[in-house]
Amino acid sequence: MTFWWVNQNQTWRHEIYGGYLWAPKLDAKGRHNRSYDNMTRLQPGDIVFSHFAGALRYAGVVVEKAISSRKPDFGFSGQYWSNEGWSVSMRFVEFAIEIKPQNHLDLYNQLAPERYGPMNDQGRVNQQYLFEIPTLLGDHYLNVAGFNEELIKDAVRYDPSIENLIQEAEQVLSDPALTTTERHVLARARVGQGIYKEQVRRFEPSCRLTGLAEPNYLIASHMKPWRESNNSERLDGHNGLLLSPHVDHLFDRGLITFTNAGRVVASIQLKTVVPQLWNLDLSTEGRRFSRKQIPYLEYHRDEVFQGGKLLHIDQE
Repeated sequence: MTFWWVNQNQTWRHEIYGGYLWAPKLDAKGRHNRSYDNMTRLQPGDIVFSHFAGALRYAGVVVEKAISSRKPDFGFSGQYWSNEGWSVSMRFVEFAIEIKPQNHLDLYNQLAPERYGPMNDQGRVNQQYLFEIPTLLGDHYLNVAGFNEELIKDAVRYDPSIENLIQEAEQVLSDPALTTTERHVLARARVGQGIYKEQVRRFEPSCRLTGLAEPNYLIASHMKPWRESNNSERLDGHNGLLLSPHVDHLFDRGLITFTNAGRVVASIQLKTVVPQLWNLDLSTEGRRFSRKQIPYLEYHRDEVFQGGKLLHIDQE
C-alpha cells in the first residue's frame, strides 16, 4: 500500500463527489509530466490525500487501476487540458478536521523526498497534480485526522455507492402512483438531499455530537432508512438528523443510536479507539427528541442499531 497526495484546487468538487481522479496523459506542450504519469502507478488499496484550499481535507482509497478516459466536464477549469487522460476510480471520506501541512513542516522535511515532493522545505505547495509520499508521513496525517489505515478503508468500504443511490432514485422516477413533481422531489432528496435536508434542518439545526451547524458540511441521515420508508417518510423532516460525516458513518451503520432523551448509546461492536481518535464525546446529554421524531428513532434502535434491543428506553 502506498500513500499519495493530490492537488485538487480546481477540480475537487467534480472528483470527490464523482468518486474519481482524472489527469491528462500529456501536458499542454505534448510532453509527459511525472505527476500525471503517477496516475498509472496507483494500485487498489492505495490511500490518496486530497489537498485544496490550503489543507488536506479528504482521504480516498483507490478502487481500480487507471484506465484511459476522455476529459470530464470540468467547465472553465479544464479548458487548457488535453482531452485524453487517465481516470482512477476512488472512494473518499471527509476529515472531521482540516490538516494544514505547513503545521507539520518539521516532520515533512525529515521524511519527504528531496525531489518530486508535494511541498518545498518552506512549506510552499508544488502546484502539480499527484505525488507519492512516504508511509510514515501518510500514517502521521491519518493519525492527525483521527484515522489509521484500517479505519479509513473501513469508512469507505461500506459507504453506499452513487450507483445504488441512482438506482433507488430511478425506482422513484418510475413509480406510476406519483405525479411528475413528486417523482423529481423524491429523486433529488435521495441523490442530492435537496428539500429533505431543509426539512430536517427545521428540527435538527446542528450535529448532535460535534455541534457543527453549517449545513454544507452536514449530512441529512434517515433514522428509518430510505429503503424501509414509504414516500411520505422519506421526505419527513422528523425522520432525519443533520450529522457530521464521521458521525453519520456511525449512525447509519447502527454503531451508535440515541435515547428519547438525547443521550448517545454505543454499540458493543463499536471499537473504543474510534470515538477517541475522532474526539467524539459519547457521554453528552444531548437534546430531547420531539414526539414526532420518537417513532423513527425507535425504529432505528430496534432495527438498525447493532447493540441488541434496548429495554425501558421509552420511560425516559
